Amino acid sequence: MNFLKLCLFILLPGLLACSQESASSSADTAYAKTGEPTASNTAYAAAEQENSTPAPADPLPDAQARVLIRSAESKMEVQDLNQHMTTLEDLVGQQEGYLGNINWQYYDYQDEVTVRIHIPADRFQYLLDTLQKLAVAVDYLRISTEDVTEEYVDIETRLKTKKAVRDRYEEILRTQAKTVEEVLLAEEQIRRLQEEIEAREGRLRYLSQRAAMSTIQLELYQPKAPSVRGSWLGNFWSDIKHSFSFGGTLTKDIVLGLLSIWPLLLLAGILFWRRQAIRRFFKR
Repeated sequence: MNFLKLCLFILLPGLLACSQESASSSADTAYAKTGEPTASNTAYAAAEQENSTPAPADPLPDAQARVLIRSAESKMEVQDLNQHMTTLEDLVGQQEGYLGNINWQYYDYQDEVTVRIHIPADRFQYLLDTLQKLAVAVDYLRISTEDVTEEYVDIETRLKTKKAVRDRYEEILRTQAKTVEEVLLAEEQIRRLQEEIEAREGRLRYLSQRAAMSTIQLELYQPKAPSVRGSWLGNFWSDIKHSFSFGGTLTKDIVLGLLSIWPLLLLAGILFWRRQAIRRFFKR
């Protein structure tokens, strides 16, 4: 037993050396089959690493350069709806804006129009102030501001990275791609990167346009009867008038309803008369 242990102790270093030599030989064989790394393979790897490594984000711009999307919703009463719309169109045109999605509606008690106004961001507040001055009354006014600066800067940073990687692949295609496989690989990467670049550029254009042009969703209405505001007496007489009108309408509906069921009323009258006649007959 001691002899066997001694033999194993002597042979163990030799076995380990053979194992390492075999592994080294296998690696050399695999390297010989694949060949040394070409310049194009190295360039592909560098381009992929550049594409997968995000570029450091640029610092956020100061308050004056922030990308803000401003919008407002308002409902206002006007004296003359048609004249007010003409004035509104001229006013918006003077401020280099335009009107869109105009919807007119006519009711028994009032006429109203809903319009979407697109106005340059630097004229937004001025237009709101002017609209309030021209209105008889402002029912509500809501102003919202959406800050998309962080998204805008993030897209810009990623866009720069994508363009740099695309340019790198184009350089590989021109100078280092030797085989058909390498050419196809470079062209596929360029096509994919170009699609991503165009999508991000489209998003940037959308955010820029939204920030440059503010929107106002405006509802204007003109009551058909003169509105009396702040007078309980005016409201009292208006309620009396409405009550008389409602009573007359209700009476008319009742009379017309009775006339429409006259056959049933006639039948009920005949049955009632016969019943009374039978009672009188038996009383005798």
